[in-house]
Amino acid sequence: MGATIRITVLLGGNLRKEAGEGRQEFEAELTSGALVEDLISRLGLPDDRVKMIMVNGKGATLDTPISDGNRVALFPPELSFNTFVSLSFRKESVEGRGKQRA
Repeated sequence: MGATIRITVLLGGNLRKEAGEGRQEFEAELTSGALVEDLISRLGLPDDRVKMIMVNGKGATLDTPISDGNRVALFPPELSFNTFVSLSFRKESVEGRGKQRA
């Protein structure tokens, strides 16, 4: 059996209820080498209920590896567009777009 890693999970919207978790943010343990899809399966969430995935603040996919200490955020379809728009207006994103035009 592989080593255990500890991560912080953030669930958006109704995913908290669907995963049986009363909190938006909590710690979870996974086996070393786990992927995002392993976390989603462990939480009992169907893949189609997770529309946007972020690992340490960056976009991720179901096959993104998770490492010890990572922060994994999962958002349902009903929140993913608003979250995407909000993230695209972060200071770093706006500054980056300005530099591309120069």
